[in-house]
Formats: sequence, C-alpha cells, structure tokens
Amino acid sequence: MSYFFTFFVMLSFWFIFSGVFTPLIVTLAILSGLIVTFLANDLFFPDKKVNLKLIIRIFMYVPWLFWQIVLANIQVLKILLRKDLDIDPSMIEFDPKVTSEIGLVLFANSITLTPGTVTIFADKNRFFVHALDPIFADGLDGGEMQRRILEIEKCI
Repeated sequence: MSYFFTFFVMLSFWFIFSGVFTPLIVTLAILSGLIVTFLANDLFFPDKKVNLKLIIRIFMYVPWLFWQIVLANIQVLKILLRKDLDIDPSMIEFDPKVTSEIGLVLFANSITLTPGTVTIFADKNRFFVHALDPIFADGLDGGEMQRRILEIEKCI
C-alpha cells in the first residue's frame, strides 16, 4: 500500500508541473513515477506503513513553500531593479530545532529553493546559510519554515 501512495504522489506532481498529456509524456510519467517510487518509498514510509497524517502535512507544506518562493522572487527582483545594487550578503549560522534526517534534508532544500538563500552546510547541530541580504535571513532560525517542518517531523 505504501508503494501505491508514493507512486500516486510522484505521478500527481509530474502531472501538476507538466500540464502536458500526450501519450509519450503520460508513458514517461508512469515510468518515472515507478522508478522514483521504487527508489524513494523508504523516504516517505520508513516502516512501510501508510501515514495519512504525514501525507496531509506534506501536501499542506508544498503550496506554502511555493508561495514563499514566489515572495522571495519578488524580493530578489526588487533588489535587482534598484538603481544602486546595495546588498549586504552574509553567512548565517544557527542550530536547527529539526532533528530527523528527513526533516533536515527538507529544511536545507527548502532554504536553498527559496531565492536569496543557499544552504552551505547542514547537519543536526549546525546550519550555515548564505543570504543575499539580511531580509532573507530573517526567520531562518525559529521561523515559520522550521515550525512547519517540525509539524511534519512529528508525524514521522
């Protein structure tokens, strides 16, 4: 059953992001979904049990993350459109509250996906993040992103 849910999630994301439904694309989507399901099933379901609460939390997190990416893109655009490129890049170091491997990977990748920040180093004791401007560093330690990932982590 866990393989079915993993396959469903992979296929859903493919179709949402692709938006193309030609026979070739659908065949490639199914093939890719099967391969990723085989490779990533342990990531979603480490104990082979379907955790609906975890699935719901992840499906609630993804749209929120996309919105944060949009907002950060707007911030980067504002910086780029200024007459003077007055930026103050910095390296931020903090201790994450997230403890699981899945949570740490999700947190580090979410930071990097958000324009204006790049995770340089991440482990359970320390995160190093490069921020283009101080506005992007606000809320990394103890912010909304980490809080949402902690909620996902509770379901694991």
